[in-house]
Amino acid sequence: MKGQRAVAPPEDFAEASRSLWQRVQGHLREQETWADTDAELLEAYVRAVAVFRAARRGSAPEPFVDGSKGQLVAHPGLKVAADAEGVAHRFASSLLLTPEARKRYEVKHPGSSNADGLRFLRPAA
Repeated sequence: MKGQRAVAPPEDFAEASRSLWQRVQGHLREQETWADTDAELLEAYVRAVAVFRAARRGSAPEPFVDGSKGQLVAHPGLKVAADAEGVAHRFASSLLLTPEARKRYEVKHPGSSNADGLRFLRPAA
């Protein structure tokens, strides 16, 4: 499957999303689980990651806000972030990006001998 062709990210992706797309697709190619038909699933994963990152950034300065009756409540962005993180995790599992999914399907992680094998999940420097 290493020969599967690379697919360009959607044109509306911001730079961080384009970078994540490229890193994850490269990882899937190394893992030999990439097929170009996975592009829609990868797109949904990257979009979910972008949503949870934006929601976390938006709620970080003020994680608690005044509620409708003046009570202290969690910032609404925290719920958005948590929901998007759950969605991203489901897509990551479907793409065999999680340790549990790789183990279940006996997929050898290409960087398994490398302690930094999941570097693609971290934001680009």
